[in-house]
Amino acid sequence: MQKFRRYLAYKVDPLFQYRRFCGSRSSASSDDWWSPALILAILNSIPGWGNVRGIFVDFSTTQLSLGDNAVALTMAVDGKNFDVKNATYNILGSNETHHAMWSAATSQTLIPFKMARYSSPSPVIICISPQFVAEQWQMFLMHVHTAHRFGGHLHVYITSIVRSYFDLMKEYERQGYMTMDFWLRMKFANSETPYFEPNGNIEWRNQASAETDCLLQYKEAAEYIAFFDMDDILFPKNHATYLEEFNAEWLIQPNASSLLYGRREHEFVKAETLSSFSFHELVTSLRSSKLVKRGKVVVKPTRYNSTWIHYSQHEDHSTRRRIDSPSLVHVQRPLQKHSSNNMTKLWRMEFGPLNETIREKDVLAIEEDFWRMRNQSIIQEIAKILPSTDFYLPIVFKCYYDAFYGPVMVEKTGLHHCPNADLCDLPQREDYKCVHSDAEYYSGPNTKPFTFHWSSRSRWSYDIGCYQ
Repeated sequence: MQKFRRYLAYKVDPLFQYRRFCGSRSSASSDDWWSPALILAILNSIPGWGNVRGIFVDFSTTQLSLGDNAVALTMAVDGKNFDVKNATYNILGSNETHHAMWSAATSQTLIPFKMARYSSPSPVIICISPQFVAEQWQMFLMHVHTAHRFGGHLHVYITSIVRSYFDLMKEYERQGYMTMDFWLRMKFANSETPYFEPNGNIEWRNQASAETDCLLQYKEAAEYIAFFDMDDILFPKNHATYLEEFNAEWLIQPNASSLLYGRREHEFVKAETLSSFSFHELVTSLRSSKLVKRGKVVVKPTRYNSTWIHYSQHEDHSTRRRIDSPSLVHVQRPLQKHSSNNMTKLWRMEFGPLNETIREKDVLAIEEDFWRMRNQSIIQEIAKILPSTDFYLPIVFKCYYDAFYGPVMVEKTGLHHCPNADLCDLPQREDYKCVHSDAEYYSGPNTKPFTFHWSSRSRWSYDIGCYQ
């Protein structure tokens, strides 16, 4: 049995002013990660909480970047009420049971860890941040077929998703285009001490932890890992595949740890039915803005140990290679053909002709690939019940605008709470059912200074509803 030690440090991110209003801090340690296989919450005997997940890396295998005998953890801890800057935690691990023991102070609890991946469906993995009340199947089709064309594989985290869209995504998963993964809300089966509600006190649905989990899952398996949202789509400009495009950039700067692609705002007109969906028409309708927002990264995983929503805060800036062109096609504003599209009035932006390179031969190949899928009988059955109009998108957009985008990005007035979707009022409809991630939740015995809570046996639930 070998002993491991992780030193955790926390600091306010100067690039994200709202983090100071959140009741959590992500660990600043370069070797702390997050895994959906485990939720281990630490509840202090006084008000406060922490949350831990981990992936177990086989002790018998030599790792490319972590070294031998590696255990990876990430933490979200109540840094608002507790001084955790110099906290030290110890881990005891055994290679006989493929379990690891997390030790804090004098209490110990046996925790089931998840094994990391040692093979990848593609050299390039695209990690998609957690989806909730997801209904934009047109955006998914645009992204999944584009990624497939250029040799990428989507790994999508799901909190909740409209049932018919879920069925469509599951079929794409079955045919090897993508992988679906659970992203669970933190729940406590039993707690005898007070605590701050964690889901409402972590920024943006804990996206940073999901992206870091994806990094760790594929860290020893993929050549490159991208951290995008569903509406961030990359069209390579100079080469036929993502792999060739990224290889060429690393030849220019061999010591680079990541490539930073800016996100250019776009709008497009989306089809109302699957039978009327055309990739060619979608691209023709794309209009570009002059606005290029803060970017997202593609990383060489052997040189990256943790990340944030946009990039790691612990990366040497001199090794972050900025890509001026192409930019990510950020399709945050899909337009309905027969709608007033009120969100365009809420957040006004000027759009002009398409200002990104999308090759005609790629458009034709993607269109052909889509038609191959569309003509399958199982897809045609799902198509009959896919939503034809938006319901949750304008609700969430308005909520996000009020909570973050409007005051910070437009009016510059600032807010005084933690930005996340727990602020959004999501109405339920009898004719609009969602699939939600769920699990079995467990609580250990009440101990001081920490009580341990965890989950296992993640599953898809059809009974929870359309919530974050």
